[in-house]
Amino acid sequence: MPLSSAASRGMPAAAFLQRLLRQCLDIRAIWSVGHGAGVADDEAPGHRVELLVFADAATLERLRKFDDLHCDDVELLVVVDGDGFENAWGEQRLSGSLSRWAWREVSADHAFYDESRWDGEPSASGTVVRVRREAHLIWRLTEHSAA
Repeated sequence: MPLSSAASRGMPAAAFLQRLLRQCLDIRAIWSVGHGAGVADDEAPGHRVELLVFADAATLERLRKFDDLHCDDVELLVVVDGDGFENAWGEQRLSGSLSRWAWREVSADHAFYDESRWDGEPSASGTVVRVRREAHLIWRLTEHSAA
């Protein structure tokens, strides 16, 4: 399932988010991650939307089974225990932790974290670099939305 090309600034289409939240009622928050220094990075051709979902292990397993939600244009990472996360779909299993990312929420809807990547420079073969990234809150469960 392709994500709507109408998504702006790296944010996923509303219909996808609605389906995600309808299928997984235990989601507590959804963050858009992977943002660089400028919007141009987020709008580059081939850019995948990266979402970080705060939920639990049962929600991760449900997401893995809901094939109709799997979207090639979305990297969906699920935080299962407040720190550790895994991807919900994709050819490779990915995992990590918010503490290794040095995840820091600087406001109610904005966070920073460090990401390790292979250095893309040809002269830096085999070098890993840490890149400071931004995250933006898309949705959070509130007492009002839980009722």
